[in-house]
Amino acid sequence: MKKSFITLTLGLLIGLSSFAQSMKIDAENTKVSFKVVKDDVSGTLTGMEATINFDVNDLSKSSIKGSVPVSTISTGNKTRDGHLQAEDYFNASKFPKMEFESSKIEKTEKGFVMSGKMTIKGVSNDMRINFTFENNTFEGKGIIYTNDFDLASTKNKDDSKVLVKFTVPVK
Repeated sequence: MKKSFITLTLGLLIGLSSFAQSMKIDAENTKVSFKVVKDDVSGTLTGMEATINFDVNDLSKSSIKGSVPVSTISTGNKTRDGHLQAEDYFNASKFPKMEFESSKIEKTEKGFVMSGKMTIKGVSNDMRINFTFENNTFEGKGIIYTNDFDLASTKNKDDSKVLVKFTVPVK
């Protein structure tokens, strides 16, 4: 009887450990920053919410879905921040959040890459985000082109390049 109980308990623990770990973000210490390359404008976003299931040993069970409110954009220029939230740019009243949902997470030589859909201003596009996971913190970066999301139209796509970085500690 005792041996059966131990075998059952070990089996349950091994089985449970094979599921992706659900993680809660430390919102207070989460940082999202961006830089508009052409205009040399930098800023931050706050208020990230995310659902993270991450299993470094079986990435097929991993997924990340997150959003950040457009209303939290801060570039250090209140006039610019107000314009970015207006109807002709992000249209924050109609599209209050930028969202990302992974469809696949893969291991790379330098960490991980997640592929998925980025949705901004009601427009969804494929995106790849490189990231690392160390000491219970996700750190990553990606590139967004404003032309791809009907935000700002430039003749040259590279002129619409925005570098995005994030640090997301989890508990």
